[in-house]
Amino acid sequence: MIGNMNDAEQIVADYLAELLTPAPVIAVAAPAQVKVVAIETWSSPPPAVLPEVAPSPSRYLLCVAAGVKVAVSMADITHMLPMPPLSAPNSSNPICLGRWRHPSGEARVADLAAILSPEMAGAHAPTLVLLGDRRWALACEVTDEPVEIDPESVLWRDGAATRPWLAGMSKEPRCGVIGTAALIAWLEQELGP
Repeated sequence: MIGNMNDAEQIVADYLAELLTPAPVIAVAAPAQVKVVAIETWSSPPPAVLPEVAPSPSRYLLCVAAGVKVAVSMADITHMLPMPPLSAPNSSNPICLGRWRHPSGEARVADLAAILSPEMAGAHAPTLVLLGDRRWALACEVTDEPVEIDPESVLWRDGAATRPWLAGMSKEPRCGVIGTAALIAWLEQELGP
């Protein structure tokens, strides 16, 4: 009995020691400059330099708008909640649904359906997905738990002239893959900072 207790205590001690050991520091290379070219190409596997693509499977949230499914990297999502009341938009553009005040500031809420296609604006969007630095959020529907997407299973876009925020198309699960930084840059261009 005492031997078993010592074994259990040793296992717990080893576990806690592992938790308290600092993780190794990993050097991260600066993102490469992305050139916008009028010619669009698709590639598989991903090109050598894609600033928003992880080298191993990454977790993505599957968002649906007007029947179209897209994946947003969980690394770029700050918070997700049921659609709160919004203040009036400061734009007549149907992409902007309004503004939402949160504890650390204010986010502009973009209609994912309108982003995908202007004629789909106003589709059912019960969820607010807060992005990155919390200045932008997407109105959409989230029906599944986050999934892992292997970069090798994605047909990546390179030099897209249209929809620069669409980074690629995943084969499994079948959906578009959103480049969050490109989406935010596009929203700021379309709706102003």
